[in-house]
Amino acid sequence: MRRELSGFDWMVRVPIGFVWMIVIAILAVPVMIYMTVLYYLSRWSSALFGRRRAPRLERAGREKRVA
Repeated sequence: MRRELSGFDWMVRVPIGFVWMIVIAILAVPVMIYMTVLYYLSRWSSALFGRRRAPRLERAGREKRVA
């Protein structure tokens, strides 16, 4: 059930919601940039040291089944 927005809602709550949305966007962009840089640094470091993880299918062939 929806109610109609009052004057208080339009004058106070709606602008606060928009400001909050802008704050979240301002905080999210640096985190996205940081995570992207961290991802590429980890890929670069794994290529540098030559340690590659085996794909899941290749690892499954080496495991012994118990059950």
